[in-house]
Amino acid sequence: MYTKYFGFNEKPFTLTPNPRFIFLSKNHKEAFAHLLYGINNHYGFIELIGEIGTGKTTALRTLLGQLQDDHYRSALILNPCMTGTELLRSINQEFGIDSGSEHSNELIASLNRFLLAENREGQTVVLVIDEAQNLQAEVLEQVRLISNLETEDDKLIQIILAGQPELEHLLERPELRQLNQRIAVRYKLQSMTEDETRAYIRHRMEVAGETGGVAFSRAGLKLIYFYTRGVPRMINIVCDRSLLVAYGDERRTISAATVARAIWENLHPGRSRRLSLACAGIVALLLTVSAMGWFAGRPLFEYASTTAGSGKKETAGATMPVTPAVLTGSPAGPPPAPASVVTSSTNLEKELLAGNQNDAHILAFNALMARWDAPPIKVMKGHLSVPGMFARLAAKRNLQLTPFKGELEDALRFDLPVLATTRIPGEFGNYCLAVTSVDRDSLATSPQPSSGGTIRKEDLARIAGGTYYLLWRNYGQIPNIIEPGEKQFEIRALQRLLKQAGFYRHPIDGDYSSATIAAVREFQRSRGIPANDSVGELTLAALSIYDSAHAIPSLKRGAPKP
Repeated sequence: MYTKYFGFNEKPFTLTPNPRFIFLSKNHKEAFAHLLYGINNHYGFIELIGEIGTGKTTALRTLLGQLQDDHYRSALILNPCMTGTELLRSINQEFGIDSGSEHSNELIASLNRFLLAENREGQTVVLVIDEAQNLQAEVLEQVRLISNLETEDDKLIQIILAGQPELEHLLERPELRQLNQRIAVRYKLQSMTEDETRAYIRHRMEVAGETGGVAFSRAGLKLIYFYTRGVPRMINIVCDRSLLVAYGDERRTISAATVARAIWENLHPGRSRRLSLACAGIVALLLTVSAMGWFAGRPLFEYASTTAGSGKKETAGATMPVTPAVLTGSPAGPPPAPASVVTSSTNLEKELLAGNQNDAHILAFNALMARWDAPPIKVMKGHLSVPGMFARLAAKRNLQLTPFKGELEDALRFDLPVLATTRIPGEFGNYCLAVTSVDRDSLATSPQPSSGGTIRKEDLARIAGGTYYLLWRNYGQIPNIIEPGEKQFEIRALQRLLKQAGFYRHPIDGDYSSATIAAVREFQRSRGIPANDSVGELTLAALSIYDSAHAIPSLKRGAPKP
């Protein structure tokens, strides 16, 4: 939206990890040095702790990018919420060895043979487990047992446990003292300083192609630091919104008032412009007070959205405000078995128009979240627009909304939960509804027909607008755009998906070579996706269903794939 106006080639402050935007603060460099020191000295266990958004993943990705394949073999586990056996299977799969067994002893035996072979070749094997605070105690004990795989004079595998401060408390439990005692290298990431915050913002703008079309004022930068306390993720949220506010006001200087208004609008989406401007003035005044030290050591504002099931608070850009209507009837789990087909396109159109559009969209959102076992919206203020707010709230749940233009039948072939736009106009764009399962010629949708039944494919096709949004998760953090010849750790995940889909028969080496590009082209042709040698988001969405290490919901079944 604002990229052309300010002269950027792309958005500088996205939340999606992108290796080209990596900025290493002094703290990140120290963390990187500690990790490398522990690995090269074969200490066995290494711990990296950091609060949400401080850049743990940035440090880990930088590390993995430095571990060359001729000396190291590495694996990254991003979703450790699994049993001990499932974790072993994921580890073996990441290393490209036998992962089909259901028995832990067989999986460990395969892993041990692999480690011994790599040790004979002089290779250092590194296992990184991110978000390790989510591991159960018994799974951590399984990790400790893996570390027992060693020779008389050396550890066969180096294990990095990375997570939030809760990981420290977890490891202090009596039953995990043996593991805790084995951790020889520990490092705790801190947020960036004010000078580093300014350098971080400048760095991201330069990488995005900034040519002088916009500038942050000194006061604006100071307010960003006071509010975010140097946490990179929060900086991205505030800066992105500040640029959007400045674009709407046709300004090219991001002042303290602009930043204050951006903060306010993030906290209170949908409030009137006059109220936003008034509150921005108040916040700008508070900046002066903060600079005098009245608020030293704490942010100017705190805001939160409740993470379902945890009772904890998390800072974020797209918030769940406190009022007004609380919806009922949102799905709480996988869709029910299809009932008899009773709703025609005419009846469905009448039912949609009879209800509130925002309520309909929230029901659709919650139905899709239920398929992914993600937190629903319980309370919402403002419009749930598509794709805007819909995509942002999905992103908060680590899900991506990817557009597809074509026929309904073609969209359903992706076998992913899908949001279908209709030709039915509403208060803010056209009505949308979720398709959560398919049974021959009938579809289960949300909002669900008042009869409780399903609708025929042909009836939805009659009112469909031709644009569909696939909901998927990029577990491997594969970049949307990859240049030929590029080498990245994440490309290994792409190659693995292509191999599981039957289109890649070469080594998993993280090299976007001609063989990998050929496999991408062949897969795209098989799915009717426009040719794109740089991969593209639609190709990644189509490949995501082949991720056997995770439960991917299928339209063809009412429960997620095992």
